[in-house]
Amino acid sequence: MKVDAPQQAINVLKEIIAEQADQPASVRMYFAGAACSGPSFGLALDEKKDSDVSCVVEDIEFIMDAQEYQEFGDMVIQDMNSGFRVIPEKMKDMQSGCGTCSGCH
Repeated sequence: MKVDAPQQAINVLKEIIAEQADQPASVRMYFAGAACSGPSFGLALDEKKDSDVSCVVEDIEFIMDAQEYQEFGDMVIQDMNSGFRVIPEKMKDMQSGCGTCSGCH
């Protein structure tokens, strides 16, 4: 498993982990649903399970369910100025498909 993240995202995640010292220190990337723009992923502090795959980036352990990883592959965290977007690496250059969907407008 591989996670590509800008330094700003790594710094923010390190701050969150430090502030939430009573929570697990692994960052789970999870499938949160799908919409016109493709799959949506979230981040949460969680404990690693036997069914997870993981990788460490600058002392942060990222974890993901092995079946989700098999389906979506390596992940990218993109800086969106007002937050971060988590997407499969193979989709990082794709544009949103929202032009023809009225479901979220």
